[in-house]
Amino acid sequence: MTPEQLAVIESTLEAVVEDGDAFAARFYGHLFELAPETRELFPSDLAEQRAKLVDELVFLARAATDLSAFTTRAQELGARHHHYGVRPHHYARFEEALHAAMVDTLGSRYTDEARRAWGTLHRLVSETMLEGAAGELFTPR
Repeated sequence: MTPEQLAVIESTLEAVVEDGDAFAARFYGHLFELAPETRELFPSDLAEQRAKLVDELVFLARAATDLSAFTTRAQELGARHHHYGVRPHHYARFEEALHAAMVDTLGSRYTDEARRAWGTLHRLVSETMLEGAAGELFTPR
């Protein structure tokens, strides 16, 4: 990621964090609309899950400059999410839901530049999470 992309992510992330619960509610609303089968992967009460989503989003966005911390966290998330039933095809729906929630939250501040920056971050997160999920497949139980 470029320094410019990281700066765009940081500036838009602040707006997301200001009302994190509403952002996360929008995100899950979009996700369940795009991929209704994912609803069963989550608890019926999403309050705690919404907080976790924002916390992880903030951590990964800010850790993008620290390869070791970023990789460790994303791989752990991938292994955990694989265990919960998340599969590779779900990652594309997640990205769509993320972009839609960003538009809902940021409006015109979610520029093409911001969309590209978040898309790049999402691809890095997804690829690294999938590495963690693949490792989970081969871990003896």
